[in-house]
Amino acid sequence: MLLPVSHLPFCKASSHRFIDVPTCTRDVAKIKAFGINTIRTYAVNNTKTHDECIKLLADAGIYVAIDVGNTFISLNREHEYALNASYNDDYLQRIFATTELFAKYDNTLLFFSGNEVIDTPEKSWASPYIKAVVRDTKRYLKARGLRQVPVGYSATDLPENRFELGQYLNCGGNTASRADFYAINDYSWCYPSSFESLDGRTRWSNGRTMGFPSYKSGRHWHNVG
Repeated sequence: MLLPVSHLPFCKASSHRFIDVPTCTRDVAKIKAFGINTIRTYAVNNTKTHDECIKLLADAGIYVAIDVGNTFISLNREHEYALNASYNDDYLQRIFATTELFAKYDNTLLFFSGNEVIDTPEKSWASPYIKAVVRDTKRYLKARGLRQVPVGYSATDLPENRFELGQYLNCGGNTASRADFYAINDYSWCYPSSFESLDGRTRWSNGRTMGFPSYKSGRHWHNVG
């Protein structure tokens, strides 16, 4: 069972705690004490070595989920032209360098090809680009002879298309172009609401019929009183 937590900062990859070994040592001890076995990072510096921190995590039995992009080099969802222009050599170099660096670690659990690229139902036109990142990341891992780390996507919780997007990312006869998993950032489960009052069982039951692993990649603003 995954018991995950996000490991910040979101944006400043240059200052991520994987680089700062003393801070990483402190964080690992606290994360382990809470019984967490997986951390997710939204931005990493792929020009630095992370061996010491990743080993600390591995020795503590903690897996790592890595977002291949970051805030500064990512798919631009502003409009279709911007999205097409952002899928360029610099972007591909970013995701390939990240996968190259982290695929070698045994406790790298998975790669996120993107995070909430589609943030409104009207932006479903971005779906092919998300799937292209999955395809190109998986092809790169194979071409380089790297460990075949699962590659998937972390979606916005949009009732209009969350199930359909998952189906799309899992469609097609070529497994090299299909996502290995599908995750959803769920912002709805906030106090005083509950899993039952939000009809959570119905909300998540569709995931069982997608044909590949699906889970919650984020549950935010859950105040307990």
